Amino acid sequence: MPERPNSERTEAKRKVVIYYNQLSQRARRLANRYQTFFVSGACDVTLLPSSASSVRDQTQLMQVSERAQECVVIGGDGSINIVVNALVQAERHRQVALTVIPVGTGNDFARDHNLKRWNWRMKAEFATQVEAVGYVQSNDQSRYFVNHVGTGLSVDLMRLQPHWLKQSAGHLSYLIALARYLFGSMTSRSRVRRGNYWDDGQFVALGRYIGGGFLVHPQADRRSAMLARIRVPKMPRWRQVKALLNVLRGRIETTASIDFERGNKFQLGDTEHVLELDGDIYFQGPATVSIATVTILVSVPFFEITKGDNS
Repeated sequence: MPERPNSERTEAKRKVVIYYNQLSQRARRLANRYQTFFVSGACDVTLLPSSASSVRDQTQLMQVSERAQECVVIGGDGSINIVVNALVQAERHRQVALTVIPVGTGNDFARDHNLKRWNWRMKAEFATQVEAVGYVQSNDQSRYFVNHVGTGLSVDLMRLQPHWLKQSAGHLSYLIALARYLFGSMTSRSRVRRGNYWDDGQFVALGRYIGGGFLVHPQADRRSAMLARIRVPKMPRWRQVKALLNVLRGRIETTASIDFERGNKFQLGDTEHVLELDGDIYFQGPATVSIATVTILVSVPFFEITKGDNS
């Protein structure tokens, strides 16, 4: 059950960390606005801009989250991933509420929580709810994720979606990259081994969306977690386009050319391909993907909680 809603009157003496994407002008502007908002509520605020090193950011987040009650992330899914891993490593994942202000390109975590407005935390009463996270373990590395982990197709799409394209096209950059993939060279695609077969892509999803809004796990519920594994076999181009149209219509589970299954633990990838978590490349496959034994505390607008309880 979610905790009761909070309001500005209960903000007194709260310690708040604001982690924001330093490369985004909008994120910098919103960080200043949220700093003013929390300071006006008698909060102790720490501003932490991102750097070129996610390892450095994670270390700093571990330090500044000590005794904090809330961490506001102003950025995209990659920024959320960094914060969650920092909070878990610092053993603050059940004491610090994760508040997301979406300023990324994909914003799949925010979309899954219906967080659309940048000022939602300022205007609405909010509640906190306990949610699951995913866990990836390879031969020598491990990491938590909040949306998905993928190999093959998703990594290829990242390479077809450079930073300049994200900046100029925003959310549409995902569709542009997908069109480049579908109608580009077949020989440049990654082929992930699965026994005696080859897959163009393999994913394990915790949330409903990946890739900036593609609905791949329609029945996902982060509070009672269940993973979905999606495998896209090597197939002719026309069949891939047809399968994609079904995915866009929310029919991934009934698309015969795509392997879809639910579970709590899956194997993913092979020794020749890297894995991306929440839109960033992290380490080499293969890996075991499972529901983590730890959970996180997530801030959501209170009306979303009541709407979900009544549905």
